[in-house]
Amino acid sequence: MTRFLAFAAMAGLVAASTPPPRPFAPMESGTTLSLIGAWGTSARDVFVVGDGGTVLRYDGRSWTPMTVAGTPHLTSVWGSSASDVFAVGDGGVILRYDGRAWTPMTSGVSGNVDCVWGSGPADVFAAGDDGTVLHYDGSSWTPMASGTTQLLMGLWGASPRDVFAVGMSGTVLHYDGSSWTPMATGSTQHFAAVWGTSGRDVFVAGMGGTILHYDGASWTTQPSGTTAMLTRAWGRAPGDVYVAGDQGTVLHYDGSSWRPVPTGTKEFLYAVWGAGDEVFVVGHGGTILRR
Repeated sequence: MTRFLAFAAMAGLVAASTPPPRPFAPMESGTTLSLIGAWGTSARDVFVVGDGGTVLRYDGRSWTPMTVAGTPHLTSVWGSSASDVFAVGDGGVILRYDGRAWTPMTSGVSGNVDCVWGSGPADVFAAGDDGTVLHYDGSSWTPMASGTTQLLMGLWGASPRDVFAVGMSGTVLHYDGSSWTPMATGSTQHFAAVWGTSGRDVFVAGMGGTILHYDGASWTTQPSGTTAMLTRAWGRAPGDVYVAGDQGTVLHYDGSSWRPVPTGTKEFLYAVWGAGDEVFVVGHGGTILRR
């Protein structure tokens, strides 16, 4: 079992409240394996990765499996275009899709890699076990000094010189283009999700329904209305943000408060991603939802 799934097992229960309209609807994924990461170029071109090296691609009509031979669990996916996509996972695995095939890359690590994000094809970050942070410059992956040994679960950046990494025991790191430094948040919860619209508008989420917001000066706690484990975040704008988590939890932020969105499932939801007016959520047992 991937470390991401093991971490998820520590999750709590959803505290229900009045949901907004427009619930999510299920999609046929063609698999019962857990789906853990999602990213795409548009609502008609979405990549999903998960257990057993599963990679699915959506073309606006259906999900089709992609051939990835001999690959362990994959936990995160990100790309700069439809022909330049990175997927990471257990055992230091990093794969790259060039529009024709997925090929392994040399990561230089044997520990699990849990998250990947980049600003472009020659500026990609990956992170995972024991505070591992790797950087790809267009030719090779090199280790970076993170200053922590904590498991890192989430990555997101506003620019190549404004990147955030989050992980266990309240870990939040910031990269300024030269070094990673810890940020004081006042929380010791385990974090898995990070996303923002800029370096002055960043959301972090994790265990116990914890959600923090950074305004460029300090971190403040936002009431989430749930005690569920929250695993991934994505949004369109400062007042249009989603987080996904345990027990079928999806929360939406409208700029003033977080409210639950009906999902029709109690499965653990591991990732959320969207484009235009459509939002996709993926999770345990091959679950894919669309709103």
